[in-house]
Amino acid sequence: MRCAYLGPWLLVSLAAAPLQAQPTRATLEGTVRDVYGNPIMGVNVVLIGTLYGAATDAHGYYVIENVPAGSYTVRASAVGYVPAEASVHLSPGARERIDFALVPTIVEAPEVVVTAARRAQPMEQVPVSLSVLPLSALAQRGIATLDEALRYVPGVQMAGNQVNIRGSSGFTYNAGSRVLLLVDGFPMLAPDADGIPFELLPMAQIDRIEVLKGPGSALYGSGALGGVVQVITRDFPEQAETEVWLSSGAYKPVRYAEWRAHWDGARQWRPFGTAIFTHARRLNDRLGGWIHATYLRDTGHLNANERTMLQGYAKLRWQPRADVRVVVLSGLTWRRSNAFLYWNGLRDPLNPGRIPASGSKDAVGTNDTQSLQWTFLPALTHVLSPQLFYTAGGRLYALALRPLDEQGRPKPLSKGTLGFRYGGQLQFDWQPTASQYLTLGATADALATRSSFFPEADHQPFRSQPEIAVFGQWEQALGLHWRLTGGLRFDAYQVRADRWITRLSPKTNLLFQAQRNLTLHAAFGLGFRVPSLAERYIENQDFFPIVSNPDLLPETSTGYELGLRYRKNAGSLAEMQLELALFRTEYQDLIEPRFQRERLAFQFVNLTHARIQGLETLLKLNLLSNRFESQLGYTWLDAKDLTGPQPLPLSFRSRHLFKGGLTIALPAQLNTGADLRLASRPERIDSEFARFVPDADVTVPVRVLDLRLSWQHPKLTLTLLVKNALDYYYVERPALLAPPRHLQLQLQWRP
Repeated sequence: MRCAYLGPWLLVSLAAAPLQAQPTRATLEGTVRDVYGNPIMGVNVVLIGTLYGAATDAHGYYVIENVPAGSYTVRASAVGYVPAEASVHLSPGARERIDFALVPTIVEAPEVVVTAARRAQPMEQVPVSLSVLPLSALAQRGIATLDEALRYVPGVQMAGNQVNIRGSSGFTYNAGSRVLLLVDGFPMLAPDADGIPFELLPMAQIDRIEVLKGPGSALYGSGALGGVVQVITRDFPEQAETEVWLSSGAYKPVRYAEWRAHWDGARQWRPFGTAIFTHARRLNDRLGGWIHATYLRDTGHLNANERTMLQGYAKLRWQPRADVRVVVLSGLTWRRSNAFLYWNGLRDPLNPGRIPASGSKDAVGTNDTQSLQWTFLPALTHVLSPQLFYTAGGRLYALALRPLDEQGRPKPLSKGTLGFRYGGQLQFDWQPTASQYLTLGATADALATRSSFFPEADHQPFRSQPEIAVFGQWEQALGLHWRLTGGLRFDAYQVRADRWITRLSPKTNLLFQAQRNLTLHAAFGLGFRVPSLAERYIENQDFFPIVSNPDLLPETSTGYELGLRYRKNAGSLAEMQLELALFRTEYQDLIEPRFQRERLAFQFVNLTHARIQGLETLLKLNLLSNRFESQLGYTWLDAKDLTGPQPLPLSFRSRHLFKGGLTIALPAQLNTGADLRLASRPERIDSEFARFVPDADVTVPVRVLDLRLSWQHPKLTLTLLVKNALDYYYVERPALLAPPRHLQLQLQWRP
């Protein structure tokens, strides 16, 4: 049995399900398979109108115990399948069985999502744009890190290590993200730069990734100005499960003789690989969990661009009483890497460049480091009544980063970074009636970072930035067709000992269900973001000239969205889903890096006025009962810097984005598929970067085609991937050549 994530029926069931089986109660069990007889894992099976539910394990098996005698309607639902229902009468002490056969559907999003409202809610009630990547999509594409996964989400563009949702972010070397990363509801931004730690996740134990597009400050605060990425991890199953993922591949040798002449490694296939072991099980009636271990080695397609990572994660769920649940997620990651920062020009793009500096040593285009990162996320849920529960949680993210010398030995920690991000949150959920829902909460966070990149102030080695917030949201159904949501959040940040910044962030959403398969929504919200420590205090000459700006102002935004979701089902022959969104966001004091001629260095500055508007469409088609699936997403952006007398395009934004995917089921358990990513050339980049790095102002359109072929057995899945199959040379951000064609073979074994 696998429990769904914070589904309302499951949360409340903590209060209703007794720990010990009672003779007067009954048990319901069974299996859920698809119409071809294959077991389906993770299907939610609930007794409608009650608080009882479960989810299927890897064998499609579910069991719901200690159910009061009576007659029920049982509902089975899962991502990508049409829900099914059946009736059952349970006598005292009986053990009944119901098996389901689900029909595939194109709807990849789960029936319940949690990011749009900080609570579980049906997808059809979500009044904003939200995309979901399930675990199956990650496994099909051999994805090992979060940034790889986000490249397949419509409306999302990666600029190296920077996430850009609908043009909200440009390129800043991940120094300050306008997209907030959540793991099971907890913020997870790095303590040194407020960037997203893409490798700090247990990828094989991820249930799904939800991407909220548009400002999320009214619920999540400063970091969510441009959107939210939430990673939902899996719960443990009733029956023990072990899984091994082995993935190995290599980058193709470079085809240009001029480039190969500068680096012998370009003549060879450059290998990479990942090994993942994961085991999950129930330990006793009250305790269960999983462990997850990862080894990653990548020799890189560029010189001085290798990385090695060891990672261990564990999740425990303890239920000491029927109405109390404690969940702890913790992970430790060791990483050693050579980060390639910028090339040596178009004639030598495979080697890092050098910038003459005023000091004794030139600045270099590679950053060699060794880091140790620890995350600890405990949470407690207490159900006070069937209508009311609260969740209290804490978070700690510790980072110790040491630079490497020329012999590869770690330098003292005083030459690197030591950072902590810690805090807690409390949230009450109250549903007085079926048509009303209230969410109230408070958070407190702080970070303390000592870095060689941040000069000391007043002999205090650690820079800090504490913050507190309170938030609330009321949802009200207005009749059968309308649903109104209003929210408000108050944030206070201490940016200096004598200065606090406060902000109110309201939001309003209206959803209209015109027909059973057609919904329209309108959204309005204010957002803001406090500058990160890196944006305010960084001083660096080791890699390229950049100077601090402690007087940076917070960014603010006003966002609007109109959206439509339509679904048409023609039985098992065809199904279609269409989504359309028009959006517009006005930014004030947007923070972007600019070259300062008087200081001959880059500096983060405020742009007084910017505007990003556009439209996004998504079309999903499923033909012949999932035999043919396709997804087409297109985003048009109009991003303008309105600071000067004439509007100028915002830097590093593509006007046109296209994401397409196709999967075809073949005989003999074979599947084949392709993914296409297109992005137009950015209309503007910061050409001043080319003052220091040759050809840093060169950009090209992105045209990447990935191909895949897989063979699936109940215990074994083999997948062959050809990524960047056209071997197209391109850049996602300045002065960094993206990976060329590379082959990858992946094995998933479930003994």
